[in-house]
Amino acid sequence: MELETIRACIARLRHADSSNEEEIAAALADGRCPEHLTPFWDIKSTDSVLWEKLTCDPQILIYGVYSFFPQAHELIYINPGVTTISFDGRTRGRVALIQSRHQSLVIKPLQSQREDQVAKITGELGVGPQQHTTISGFLTEEFIPGRFFTELQPEQTDSRTMYQVGHNLGSMLGRLHARRIYYNDSTLSDPNGRSHLLVSPDGSCHLIDFGVSLLLDQHPEIALEDVYNFVRTLPTFNLFSRMDPGSAAISKLVRQYQGKLAETSVDEIMARDLRFTEEGLRMAARSLGDHIVEPFHSGFHETYS
Repeated sequence: MELETIRACIARLRHADSSNEEEIAAALADGRCPEHLTPFWDIKSTDSVLWEKLTCDPQILIYGVYSFFPQAHELIYINPGVTTISFDGRTRGRVALIQSRHQSLVIKPLQSQREDQVAKITGELGVGPQQHTTISGFLTEEFIPGRFFTELQPEQTDSRTMYQVGHNLGSMLGRLHARRIYYNDSTLSDPNGRSHLLVSPDGSCHLIDFGVSLLLDQHPEIALEDVYNFVRTLPTFNLFSRMDPGSAAISKLVRQYQGKLAETSVDEIMARDLRFTEEGLRMAARSLGDHIVEPFHSGFHETYS
């Protein structure tokens, strides 16, 4: 029961308003609320016994709210060992990495309404990380070791390896598209050299971060949030947003594209993933070398259908 109360409190963090900011600030100032317990402040007024337990729990000082996510709680409290936590800022939102001898987990906030559905499907397909039981508003997924494509070392870019990576990515995009999932993100490299394709030590590959992916199972009906995620990956949107157009102008643009996407076939939308792949390959070749292109193409086109 106490865990349910705590997890419900954490779930509300994704929808928290600023109405109690002054109250929490005052409680911090006079010592009624330790800083690491601010996410649980509402519990103090509803369950004083549980609040007292939280104040005496040394694990919260280290792990904060992540102490109470189902998989993490088991590692930290039930099967304790040498468990560490670190944070990654390469994706939108705060990403926590919890590692122990038994298991490694990634916990991060949802970036879109249907990201959890997409992530579940991609995990089942073997394209993305496997998903674990979590708290509403967050993903808890397996940690996949490896290097991002643009971080591969010279000895990892030989023809055989590049053929295998292309082969793997072609197969993964084919599986996504068969389930009407449009990935909608840079798979190999963006202009800043970031990649979302992980290459593991055993040669297997996975895609990560499905926050802007579109599940087109209801096409031609597409939610405005999905339309916005589509629009903001357009090159023209980057130029448009730099003009500081305001929320009204952005909303108008998104509604215009909602109609355009309804008239665009699913296959045409999916084809943008192939263009992203080709553009990313050219960008990656600038740092990894042009020798990667031909074997990658060969592997990719052998499996993508």
